Amino acid sequence: MVKVFIAENVPSLNKGEATILEGMFETFKVLGNAEVTMLSELPHIDQPRYETMVNIIDVRKHSRLSAHFNNRAGKLFSSLFFFSQHLFFLLVYKLFGSKSFKFMKSQIWKVYVESDVIIVGHDGTFGIGGGLGNPIVFYPLFIPIFAKMMGKPVMLYAGSIGQPKKFRWIVGKAFKFVLNKVDLITLRERISYQNLKALGIQGDKILVTADPAFLLKPASSERVREIMRQEGIEEDGSPLIGITVTREKASSAFPEFNNIENRYNKHIEMLAEVIDNVIDNFGARVVFVPHCIGYAKRLDDRIVANDIFQKCRSKHKVKVITNEYNAAELKGLIGQFDFFIGERLHSVVNAMSMGVPSIVISNSADQRLDIIRMLGQDDAICYVENLDSEALLAKIYDMWSKRDKIREKLKAQTQLMQERAMLNGKLLKELLNARGTRKC
Repeated sequence: MVKVFIAENVPSLNKGEATILEGMFETFKVLGNAEVTMLSELPHIDQPRYETMVNIIDVRKHSRLSAHFNNRAGKLFSSLFFFSQHLFFLLVYKLFGSKSFKFMKSQIWKVYVESDVIIVGHDGTFGIGGGLGNPIVFYPLFIPIFAKMMGKPVMLYAGSIGQPKKFRWIVGKAFKFVLNKVDLITLRERISYQNLKALGIQGDKILVTADPAFLLKPASSERVREIMRQEGIEEDGSPLIGITVTREKASSAFPEFNNIENRYNKHIEMLAEVIDNVIDNFGARVVFVPHCIGYAKRLDDRIVANDIFQKCRSKHKVKVITNEYNAAELKGLIGQFDFFIGERLHSVVNAMSMGVPSIVISNSADQRLDIIRMLGQDDAICYVENLDSEALLAKIYDMWSKRDKIREKLKAQTQLMQERAMLNGKLLKELLNARGTRKC
């Protein structure tokens, strides 16, 4: 059995993150019998949703970290405590081997020792977010070094490498030092490869593959029909348009307003205007799909959707889904739409991989948009900073007129991306075989 340790938090309430995780599991099938362990900041939320597919370690319990630290001093203290724990274990384990488990009893230490590979960077981490999260700072820099000192192979798994935003010179040097310690780096966009080259990191251990999210299998057609009945989404022949919205994108819109709340209000008014327009002109019904429902209220798409719904004239043609569905169920549901507009990138990946013509709305600096470009869907991208109702409607009408050609192109490109996503697992298998770690 191959033991894989994803040394990061993959929050289950974010269905885009869950999409990536389930795609990773598809790639792990090439390893044969694989046992996967993952960290969680909120295991009481994650464990019931991931069920038996992954072993979950409560990182706060096993690292003796309690509540979130919201101030800088608290974050620094908790991080130093976390790092000192790991360094102490490393020293004790080097001296006493497995006997160290008698007085260092937390499950996480055995997982480190017994793992065949440690995976980091599944959804960014290096410069663009992701990783363990609050309150551990410098986590992505520390864990690869710790793993190497434990003698474990480390793989950055279909991740993203961003450009440091602050203290660029010194952070860039730190990135270079740590990433040179990683045994294998697979990337989900070409921009990340260019960023690595800019850091001075090159070689055959770096490959551009594809996001494992493309490999998520949708729920069965029977389950999707059941969801549609439950939500009152009737198949009456009128076009179905799906949409995901987020507070983050709304707060980034209309930069001419200094007040974030004014930006948010202007953005949701704009979307309500667009929705009423497509209902009037296409005879469409619009369904808000929540692709993230927390943990914090600012991350709950349903709140934003309801705010937009309240401003729509044609409320009888708009459905706001408030029930929680898993990633596969949402992908199956999205696959029933005739068109999709998404402010969450992986909701759009799900739509496009189901052959649904789509528009993605994001910040111009979001390098993950290269995932959409790799699908040949450059025209599907809208930058939220300069988006208004006129521009968005023009994009919708243009892509609606080309929807049949777009579906054909998406079918071919999705197959290619799925093949490239499976390379992540095949390359991991080659890494383990080369090291003689386990027979895969």
